[in-house]
Amino acid sequence: MFRPSRLFARAGATPRPLIRRRSAAGLGPRWAAAVVLCATGTVVVTEGLVPAQEQGEETAQDGADEGAKPAGDATRNAAWTKVEQDAEKSYREPLKAGGGFSPAAQDFIAKKAMPQLANDANRPILDRVRRKMREILIVGITEDRAFDDASEAVAEAAVTIAKNPEASLAARVNAMLLVGELRAKDNKDGTVWPAAVSQLAAVAGDAMLDPSVRVAAMAGLVRHADVAKRAGGDRLTEFTKGARPAILAIVAEKPSVEQPVVSDWLASRALSILTTVVKSSPKELATTLVGVMSDKSRSLDVRVRAAAALGATVTPKSEIQAVEATNGVTELAVDVLEFDEGILRDRRYEQQMSGGGAGGGGGGGGGGGGGMMPMRPGMPTGMSMSGMGGGGVAVPQLVPDQSLRRTAWRLVTLADAMLTEDGKAGVAALVSGDDKVKSQAYAELFRKYAVELDEKRTDDVILEALAFIRSGGEEEAATPAGDNEGTPAKPADDNDPFGGK
Repeated sequence: MFRPSRLFARAGATPRPLIRRRSAAGLGPRWAAAVVLCATGTVVVTEGLVPAQEQGEETAQDGADEGAKPAGDATRNAAWTKVEQDAEKSYREPLKAGGGFSPAAQDFIAKKAMPQLANDANRPILDRVRRKMREILIVGITEDRAFDDASEAVAEAAVTIAKNPEASLAARVNAMLLVGELRAKDNKDGTVWPAAVSQLAAVAGDAMLDPSVRVAAMAGLVRHADVAKRAGGDRLTEFTKGARPAILAIVAEKPSVEQPVVSDWLASRALSILTTVVKSSPKELATTLVGVMSDKSRSLDVRVRAAAALGATVTPKSEIQAVEATNGVTELAVDVLEFDEGILRDRRYEQQMSGGGAGGGGGGGGGGGGGMMPMRPGMPTGMSMSGMGGGGVAVPQLVPDQSLRRTAWRLVTLADAMLTEDGKAGVAALVSGDDKVKSQAYAELFRKYAVELDEKRTDDVILEALAFIRSGGEEEAATPAGDNEGTPAKPADDNDPFGGK
């Protein structure tokens, strides 16, 4: 049986936090911190860094007493070079030989190596310094206890830098990125150092810290959540214990007025992790989720994820007003579609202003008789279509393809938030009678149009879906798509709008 929700199984999972190889170092010599917010594809630069040349290439920076190069030399700083050289003999050799983590090794990390993250002379090469830090200080340690001790020393020193308001934002962001990048002893890609969860959660959940630092910590926490979910068992239990307080705190936070995009990103990631650390919502959490879902001042992504978390964790003990909650899910679906309708309306207006005719919806359309495509209300005129003859009319897609894919994900997510296909979960699982029938019909309607959008990706589907859902066209959902020729094919995994793994 074709199951639309399986198409987007990854869409509800934690999106991959896209941290560029040269991001947050940040981005060469010019930026102190940059974070890619994958939910919107937006790069948020939280602090500009004056180019090294503007800081004065002839001025020696920190570490000058050890022969530091000027900050304008973006490839080498003598202070960091000396740390690399000293590390091999005085730090790495004893640990690689199976020795324990000595007080001397502790001092090397705390007093010599880690302070290089906050050394202004290293700003042009900070990304490289951060990546080399893990290789120099941790990779290759053979004794298990020594490995954990060294990892803990690095994490503690990094958190100290991250919480230091006197340190540059670039240093603080990179410090938390380093904590999130700590790996297991085998150093394999995709592994994490489990004990880092507590440090990452503490920083991500600290509302007093700069949002950029919190975002860097949350990126690492998302990575740990993915690993914990795959591993299950004790690993998942330990992750839940360490991350749950911070996740709940972030979900309950008021959005930032000064940095709303960053605030929404944090909330979105926290909501995506919530079902990993919470299996059933107590009354207070459920009430918070209903409030976020219904808050039109929040981004659609945050509201949809709040609805998804609510549907996955709500129980009779959550004591929510279930009928009102189902209505809230439907209203959110309308808001999602109206967002794309707004894009369509704006593009039509732009076409009219540029002389492109009436401007229209529809990315689809069939051929007409006499070599002409039939005109529908709102379709642009005067545009030739190759292969259609001189009288052909092109029908441009006005809503961007990525927006349509995102809307498809949102609709299928809201369908499961309303009622899963097996009827065992979702806010509508708490209602009965006519309310249950109505909610189930809406859930089926959401899935129907999610599949059509993912398959066709045309403006017309947006308008049709909005017309039916806005008017309460539940009867449309009573006729399933069936396994006939018109049933949309299963989209490929790369159709996940958030680049799911």
